[in-house]
Amino acid sequence: MKYTLKQLHYIDVAARHGSIARASQELNISPSSISAAIDVVEQDTNRALFERLPSKGITPTRYGLTFLGHARELLKANRTFEAALSDQTRRISGSIRMGCFTPAAPILLPIVARSIADNHPDITIEFSEGDAPQLYEKLLASEFDVAFAYQSIPPQPNIEFIRLFSAPPHIVLPSTHPLAKSTSLSVNDIYQEPMILLDLSQTRDYMFKLFTNEGLTPRIGYSSKSAEMVRSMVAAGLGYSIFNLKPLKKQQYMVGDIVRIPISNAYQSVEFGIMYRADTDVSSVDQVMIDTCLDLLRRGAFDGAVLHTATKI
Repeated sequence: MKYTLKQLHYIDVAARHGSIARASQELNISPSSISAAIDVVEQDTNRALFERLPSKGITPTRYGLTFLGHARELLKANRTFEAALSDQTRRISGSIRMGCFTPAAPILLPIVARSIADNHPDITIEFSEGDAPQLYEKLLASEFDVAFAYQSIPPQPNIEFIRLFSAPPHIVLPSTHPLAKSTSLSVNDIYQEPMILLDLSQTRDYMFKLFTNEGLTPRIGYSSKSAEMVRSMVAAGLGYSIFNLKPLKKQQYMVGDIVRIPISNAYQSVEFGIMYRADTDVSSVDQVMIDTCLDLLRRGAFDGAVLHTATKI
């Protein structure tokens, strides 16, 4: 078997996108080059790596998933090797594949990316967003090197978690709401009103637990998988919502405005941090990412993402 790292990289990117066409756009090469890399492996092994689904792209076969697991380990080992060589000249270079919980991405990733660009210009970051279960799955499949997410309860096996901060939940109300000037609220105060739910699997379960622990059931008025859509609907006076993180700066909405109020009985605070696979070595590039986040934490760069007192931000 004589596969090049370039061919394995092409196959990995195609698998991540589920599409040869989208992979070719990311890699800036022709689709035929990616197809050729897949063909080389399939002809050599006499096994199919992917199922071709008309109009739906490609999806790995069972054998393909096994092959991808080994290929990704080899690709990461190569990145670690290249980073170790660059360490000899005291300037770390390489790439890191980073996943992030979708609602947190626009709040935290720009800060991290700016710091990396300023202090480690030879490091490139490949961002990808997803729901918590997707992040855990892709991290364990070696599709990500590290991920930003809330800590899973119970903790995921084979995943190391480095805590950055606690994120207690808070209630988001229209600025015109009768309770908008409150300094704190309980879910008992608002459960009978329509809730606009951020409809992501683990988030949904967490939000419902805030109510069921009090013997209550929320009344869902609307739901969306977009945090910004949820906030905009609250601003328009269509209901309330609950979040753990908030934008660092004041947001503008087409209709209305919002206020954020701490939950007085918020014992369901969650931990937010960095995750990586426990059974793989942390490369020097991965360590730069971890150290950068911890340094930003010490300098208070993430402080504005968590609500401590009632605010209009």
